[in-house]
Amino acid sequence: MNWLDSLWRSGRSIVSLPIRWWSKKERNKPKPYRYVHVDEFPDSFEPSKLYLAGENGYLWAAAMLCPCGCGDLIELNLLKKVRPNWSVQEHPDGFPTLMPSVWRSEGCRSHFYLRRGHIDWCREYSTSARVQT
Repeated sequence: MNWLDSLWRSGRSIVSLPIRWWSKKERNKPKPYRYVHVDEFPDSFEPSKLYLAGENGYLWAAAMLCPCGCGDLIELNLLKKVRPNWSVQEHPDGFPTLMPSVWRSEGCRSHFYLRRGHIDWCREYSTSARVQT
């Protein structure tokens, strides 16, 4: 009972400890991506938004700010007859899925999937990870 008295005197509650831990964890969690339909891409882009350009239900391009934080704009082709191309699945809850992965060959060289609004990072390719023969 001595530990309970000291806990009570310190002003902490047994219930508040997990809540403080949870709220800290939630604060550091990145905001999920949502999709927005536009006729043309805007002049400025917001983080955590995937912009889908097209009209009458026909999409031809997607754009987003790089999720690594470098601030670069990523534009993706959605036309099936032109390569490379991506496809977008628009879930009813407003979260998009992009297929296949996005792998930037220049700049920050980010490699990730966008699945149901969340960024899933791919392991970084390293030349030291190759097996030497």
